[in-house]
Amino acid sequence: MNLVIAALTYLYSRLLLLYPVKFRDEFAGEMQIVFRDSVSETSRDGILPLAILCLRELGGLPFNVLREFWHEFERKETMMLHENSLNTLEKPASTGQVVIGSLPFLMFGLLLIFFALPHEWNIPAWVQIVGGFLFVLLLILPAIGFGVGWAQSFPRWSYPYAGMAFIMALYVANVTTPGLNILGYPIFGRDPWGWRAWIPLGVASVVALVVSRSFKPFVKLFSNLWKDWSILSYLMAGFLPLGVAIAFDEMDRLYSLYFMMPFAVLLVGMAVFYLLGQYTWQRVLALTVGILAILVATALGTNSYWSEHGDTSLEGVWRTLGMARTIALIMLVPAWLELLRRSMGRLRTT
Repeated sequence: MNLVIAALTYLYSRLLLLYPVKFRDEFAGEMQIVFRDSVSETSRDGILPLAILCLRELGGLPFNVLREFWHEFERKETMMLHENSLNTLEKPASTGQVVIGSLPFLMFGLLLIFFALPHEWNIPAWVQIVGGFLFVLLLILPAIGFGVGWAQSFPRWSYPYAGMAFIMALYVANVTTPGLNILGYPIFGRDPWGWRAWIPLGVASVVALVVSRSFKPFVKLFSNLWKDWSILSYLMAGFLPLGVAIAFDEMDRLYSLYFMMPFAVLLVGMAVFYLLGQYTWQRVLALTVGILAILVATALGTNSYWSEHGDTSLEGVWRTLGMARTIALIMLVPAWLELLRRSMGRLRTT
């Protein structure tokens, strides 16, 4: 019987390895002693009581392990919230980070303005050349920012680059650019860009991987999002310029120009104030004002234009506003949840 007790105790000690490390370090020794004593005492009553004891312990094991892992998760979450609440006042981004972080919004804003310049204005040839370069640069720049962000473990400023690099490649892969010329040479004519649109992002990823020699910085892309959910909203803000361009496509250029100029200011201002924000509420406010202003103005502007041209109805207006509301919710919910999470963290620590 002593051999049976020793075997059961050893097996129980192995099963204790299923518990979280912190729990195991604190309670495993005591639990093993209690189990050994229980087995030793129960074994005096015979095999059946001993079997019932073992089955009871084994049956309750999955629930107990899951419960302790849940408690461990809650403990870590509380610690993270506590740290976040203590660090709600954060160091603002440096001037260089602000410039780099707002650069893609500035470039896209300029491109929006360029494509809204009316043909009647007799745009000089050099301006058209600059516009072509801006378009190609906007394919390359987000990918470069993504690669640099990868090499630096994805600081906050790099997230719109990731969003723009992905959404631009996805969009451009399915479009043609028959009127686009660089130094007099047409870019792919009437053929879709296809896989070629993904080349900048692919090259940037390979270079970043070679430089960092690890996928660990890439993992930070997601772990940083978990630490601060507002970054996800900031990433999705990188989708805004392309969405605006698509919404105003096929409209009168001069009409669009009246929107593109303030949109460019809003895009850059949103990025600057988000990166300069020391408090969570400041960053959330910057995103909220920028995203809502652009989406609402886009919905109203496009509806007003097509209403004048008899291509929409009141029902269509409400449908467009509803779509803008849905997009705004998708983009802003992570930021507001982060603000709520940090507020709850402060309440838990008081």
